[in-house]
Parts: sequence; C-alpha cells; structure tokens
Amino acid sequence: MKINFLFILFSVFSIGGLSAQYEDIILEDYVYVTNIKSVSFFPSGLPLEPPIVYLGNRQSMILSFDDLDNQQKEFSYEIIHCNKDWTAFTDMERLEYIDGFQNEEIDDDAFSVNTFVPYINYQLPLPNPDLTWTISGNYLLIVYEGMDFDDRIPVITRRFMVVDKQVNVIQNGRRPRDVSKLRTHHEFDLFINNKDFPIIDPRNNIYVTMLQNYRWDSAIENLNPKFTVGDKMTIDNTGKISFPAYKEFRPIDIRTLDFTSNGINSIDLNAYGTDVLLDLGKPRRDSYYTTVPDANGQFVIQNKDQGTDRVGGDYANVIFTLQSRKMDEEVYVAGRFTDWKPDEMYRMRYEDSRELYIAEVKLKQGFYDFFYAVDIDGKLDPAPIEGSWADTENLYQVLVYLQEPGGRYDRLIGYLNFNSNKF
Repeated sequence: MKINFLFILFSVFSIGGLSAQYEDIILEDYVYVTNIKSVSFFPSGLPLEPPIVYLGNRQSMILSFDDLDNQQKEFSYEIIHCNKDWTAFTDMERLEYIDGFQNEEIDDDAFSVNTFVPYINYQLPLPNPDLTWTISGNYLLIVYEGMDFDDRIPVITRRFMVVDKQVNVIQNGRRPRDVSKLRTHHEFDLFINNKDFPIIDPRNNIYVTMLQNYRWDSAIENLNPKFTVGDKMTIDNTGKISFPAYKEFRPIDIRTLDFTSNGINSIDLNAYGTDVLLDLGKPRRDSYYTTVPDANGQFVIQNKDQGTDRVGGDYANVIFTLQSRKMDEEVYVAGRFTDWKPDEMYRMRYEDSRELYIAEVKLKQGFYDFFYAVDIDGKLDPAPIEGSWADTENLYQVLVYLQEPGGRYDRLIGYLNFNSNKF
C-alpha cells in the first residue's frame, strides 16, 4: 500500500513538473534564435518527405541545421510524446515511450569549407544508439543550446510522427459539394479499413487528421467516422474535408551561384557576399493556371558549385519583389523553409515609390518552393495573391489516431500519403 501511494505521489509531481519545465516550449515546428538557419528534418535519403516513420522498421530520420555564429557549442536534445492534436504532452513517464537516454549531446558537427558566410552544420540521426521510441503517436524533438539541465535554452522544436500501422486508409477525391468551390478546391471522402483489428466504438475513439503538403497551420483535425459497415469506416465529410488547391509553387533555384537559372534575375558577387535578385513577382490570383513541376512547398539543401551539400554550400541574400498595390494585410514570403509562419524575418515591406513589396532573406544554396501570402488572423493565406485552381497538384497526408478506452496516449494506427493527381 505504501509503495502504491508513493508511486501515485511521484507521478503527480512528475506531471506537474513536466508542465512547468516546458511552459516556454512551443509544440510545433519553431526556431527560437536567429543564428540557427536551414533547419531540415526528414526520413533519411528522402529530403522532400515529411518526418513520419513506421514503428519497428529501420527507417531513420535526419535533423540538420546550421549555426551562423560559427563557434562550436554544445547542443543537446530530447523527445517528448504529445497528444493527437498537439495541445499537450502525454501524461506518461519517459521510460514508457523511450528506450535510451535523453539530453544527449549532438556530436556530429562540421565547419563550412571555403564559404563567404562561415557556419557550423550539426546533424542528428533518430533513432540512434542512444535513443529510440517504443510506441506510436506524435513526438516533439527539442534541441537545446547547452547540456546543463537548468541553464540550457531551446533553439529548435520539430514535430514528427511514428506509425504503428493497424488499419488501411483509402481516399476518394471528389467534386466539391459547394458549387462555388468547383474550380478552386480539392475535396475528399476518406475510408478506414480495420480488418483484423477490431475497434470498440470507432465513432468516439477514432480521430483523423488531414494535411496538405505537410502544412500543420491549415490541417483539418479531429474528424470522426460517420458510420461503420463491416470492416469499413466512412469519414463522411459533408464538404468539411476541403482544401483550397492554390497554384503551383514559385521556385528558387540557387544550387549554383555561378550563373542564373529559371526565376533568377541576377546574381551579384560583392564584398558583402552574394545578392540574388529573383524575377519580379506579380499576383497570380486572376491569371490562368499553368502546369509547372514543383516540390509542393518543400526545400532541399543542394550545392552544385564546390564541396558537399552539407558544408560546401554558401549563403546568399535572396531578394524577393512583388509588384502589387498596397494591401490591408501584411505580406510574407511563405514555404516550408519559413515553417509557414508570419515571422518578421520573412515579412515584406512596401515601397510606395516603386509600388512593390520587397524582402531580403538569407538562404543556403539549394532549391526552394515558396508563395507570397497575407497574414489573416495569425495564419498565412496565399489565395489573395496566388489564387486557387483545382487542377493544381498537391500532396496530402492522412493520419489516423486511436484513443483506446482507459488508454494513456493517442496511438497513431494509420497513415496515407498521396498525390492529388491520382484521384
């Protein structure tokens, strides 16, 4: 009896301590300091794929980032299990979902070689010999500067998901029910096949999240099955699973700084570094749709000039210009490399004399997709500038969570990643 009481008491204090300890942590993809750049997190060998892996297989993920302070530092990391909609950490002890050690050092670092802008690149594979996960669900990776538990400061947070596949997800692209969306939106019906995996009360225990191009800011969450027939659950959206298709992304190809490529107006090498002026952008809201291959909003670090992608790529000052009337909302450069956030470093300023928006962003050599977007209630919306057309090709991710009666965490039991051109 005494042992049980002490265990309960310890658990209560652990949960309370956990909440207090992480009260400054943002449970989303976020960079906390300006000297950290080019943060990427993806399955090994698949830089354009989202950080989603399956439980029990050998697929690893790679976190990579640059520190432009160019001074060797101690960076440590930990991972924490989260609930299905990223509103809180899971009420579990670390040993219940982690096999290994937390707060280990990121010891794979490398100095840039022959670059105008010096930096140190850090890389972290997950899982690794120090740490792996033992259950499915949502996880948050936290990177700190410092090793001391009391003095460390957060510099990066990144979401990732581990899938314990028990069900199959089927999508059916359909014409939007709302006629006003016929030319502008993608709409879906979703079905879940749970053969050989019985689920008690699926209408109250199954939750589905759907994303477009791995954008969490526009995710449709907490969808429940409308009805079940045999082994098949139907997510009857009644028009709810509907996304603006937008247009194909605009490209930035700075894999080489020796000559201009498509979308680049000029490259200027000077005493301060490299300035890359993009072609003058114009609103596409009222323009016809054009099929252009893109990376669905993602980016990849790549260098064709010298050395390796990791430490041979230089940084350039990329200049964005958008010819437009002045808008009531703030205008931003937006893409995966901005974490789809209205961050000040990606805000465009308006020049009345030239009637255009301009922004300067420091980017490492690579290929980037982007939109021009406006800030509406704290979220970026490309539609007022880019427009939306149903023929646009996008990638969609469907995540199926199970809240078992009496369970202590949200299991991730199904995953589908598909292309809208394969309706």
